[in-house]
Amino acid sequence: MEDIFSMECVPKEMQAITTLSELQSLPCEDVVDRVSQQTALEICKRSLDDLSAKHVELLSLWLTKLLKAYFSKTVCCIAAFKCLYVWFTKLKDEVTSENKTGCDNFYKLLTDALDFAEWAKGKLAKISERLGHATAYFLLFIVNTCLQQSIEKDMQALKEHETLAIKLHVTVLALLKEITKNANTIHARITPMLQQLIVITDFLYAKMSHWNAFVNTSKTMTNICKHYSNYADLSQSTPEWLRETLLHICDTALNIQELAKEDGSVEYLKVIQVYMIMLHNLLDCGVKHLDKTVLDSITLLLIGGEFLSSCDLHKEMPKQLLLLPYVMTVYGLIYKLEDFQNYLLRCLADQENKTNNYTKLCLNYTTAVVLDDAEITPLTIKVVQNLFEYLLKNSRNFVNAAHYDRMLQTFGSLLHISHSVALFKFFSAGIFQEDLMKQQVCADVLMLFFHLEETSKNWKSADIAQASEYYRICNNSYAMFSQNTSQWHVQRILKYFHKLERKEAPLFNLRNYNYLHCVSPRAEPDQRMWMMRLQRLLMSPFSDIEQYYEMLALMELLATDSNNCLHLLPDSVKNIINRGKCQLLRKIYFKLAFQSNQLTRKRLLQDAMPTQDNVNNSWHLQKLLYAGQCSDDKEFKSLASMRTISADLLPILSALQLAQFSDQGASGPENNLYEWDYKRTEKHRCNFGGQKRKRSNQRKDLIRQIERNTNELLDYANEFDASDLQQLGQIIKNMNQFSLT
Repeated sequence: MEDIFSMECVPKEMQAITTLSELQSLPCEDVVDRVSQQTALEICKRSLDDLSAKHVELLSLWLTKLLKAYFSKTVCCIAAFKCLYVWFTKLKDEVTSENKTGCDNFYKLLTDALDFAEWAKGKLAKISERLGHATAYFLLFIVNTCLQQSIEKDMQALKEHETLAIKLHVTVLALLKEITKNANTIHARITPMLQQLIVITDFLYAKMSHWNAFVNTSKTMTNICKHYSNYADLSQSTPEWLRETLLHICDTALNIQELAKEDGSVEYLKVIQVYMIMLHNLLDCGVKHLDKTVLDSITLLLIGGEFLSSCDLHKEMPKQLLLLPYVMTVYGLIYKLEDFQNYLLRCLADQENKTNNYTKLCLNYTTAVVLDDAEITPLTIKVVQNLFEYLLKNSRNFVNAAHYDRMLQTFGSLLHISHSVALFKFFSAGIFQEDLMKQQVCADVLMLFFHLEETSKNWKSADIAQASEYYRICNNSYAMFSQNTSQWHVQRILKYFHKLERKEAPLFNLRNYNYLHCVSPRAEPDQRMWMMRLQRLLMSPFSDIEQYYEMLALMELLATDSNNCLHLLPDSVKNIINRGKCQLLRKIYFKLAFQSNQLTRKRLLQDAMPTQDNVNNSWHLQKLLYAGQCSDDKEFKSLASMRTISADLLPILSALQLAQFSDQGASGPENNLYEWDYKRTEKHRCNFGGQKRKRSNQRKDLIRQIERNTNELLDYANEFDASDLQQLGQIIKNMNQFSLT
């Protein structure tokens, strides 16, 4: 243990007394005038050498008389405390279970020490800070010895004196509070004094009856560090006294967390709250650097605190007992420290470190970034990106609805609050990654961000147009009928911006099929026009590949009118499908067949039963056959049972079928919408100016559609072939039948 009595302050020599008996009989008020501190120490040492006095007599003499005399005259007593420390060490060795005299001597010394501490409460303002710390250190050493012998060594003779030792300890804590209040210099003795307090707390922790003193000790240590941090340079490194206290606070809170997990008592949560506040106060001192040991403890504490916040210790736990608010205050201070950020990056990169689950730490860290008004640094952005990547590695985050919702809310809010270009590019690029889950999460985060911007009315017309154009280009970069999953997310975002932009859907052509397929509302006039175009297309033989793709595109767009569309297909096209050629055509055909009504489905199977190879290679056909096998229509069920569905797909198809039935039954008897009606409390009065019902005028809609189509045709005037001119002639002939007069 570090020696804190290395310096000595010797006053001027005064009139001396030569024997111990004279010193003992001398009145307290005459001590300073008759004998100096150095002379008094020499008399005591001679008495020990000639065995005329015992250690306990000398210690008692100094505590009851000499120290009080010298303190009253502001005499520096550092040298005296050095000797007292040595004498008490000798006395401590005499205290054993067999030595009753030694135990009695210790009790006498404990009583004298408590009396001196009580007397010194109001005198510390007159003495130096250095002497005050020396005094506290010596008294704490007495407390430490008593608790060690009683608790650790289980010495029964001292157990009855524990209460007295605790009382002395509490008094010393009050002395330290008074000493620290006016201190403005950081001394080397602060560290060993705090270490002495930490050792004492280890003994206090062992008994619940001592926990009040235990918690008060930690509070005193926190206040001491917080005070002295005002006079320390924390920008370069963390002082040893602050580091030791941080470790004590974290280790203590971790131990109590273990007790809370085992016992489930809410009383432990109250104590943990207090220690989280202490940790916040220490970190709020302006700490800039933390070593790995401290970071390990803080990280474990934050993870454990989150666990206790979410575990079901008590189902009806009051809000004031929840730990998460206290945990988040610590995150708010520590998330921006470079040491913590680099430490976190190393933890996330360590693939072998599977002991800790950082899932909630990732979310809490990002939440702290959202709540902080400070500008986000490049290192913080890097950490957030790595946290997001870590969350993607745990598949449980995507089956737990609460976790997934919080992921989206956290990262979507961060994008909205920060408007970080780097983060926006990161999530935008994630849509185009091969990882399907990353595509989904990035798209969901971006959609939430876009909706938050819309709710906050941050979108400007120019921004919407620019975003819409960007995603339109992205969508058009995919091939027609592409199955790339990233395109689904691009189209989802494109549809959102198209709605914001309030533009009409473009007219059909192969070049804008991807865009039209994404944003078209599939209105009835559009369906009619596409049906007419498909009819004309199927009336003439295919002369080039463009006609084939145009037919496929029109069939895909006519999904809502699939019954009529399928009957238009000539037998030659159906034969191609059944022979297993033209995969795109087969896919679209059976997709439309599945979406059609049951009568159409049954007729398609009757006309041309698909081969088993077609069944094995078509997801939509297997869905159609499974629907038939589950149907109540015996004929449809018999037709569907003629082909075998892959056994691996049966569980998926069964789940989809149940979901479809639950959707169809949502407004059934058990969910009677009429029961949700309400009664008006006031009589309704109509607005007579607006009672005329609005009716759709199909005639005018068709005329407007024809006008738009003819305007678009002008762009292709130089590209018409013979078949195109023939069809145009027929159209003009039909139009001439209308009378324009």
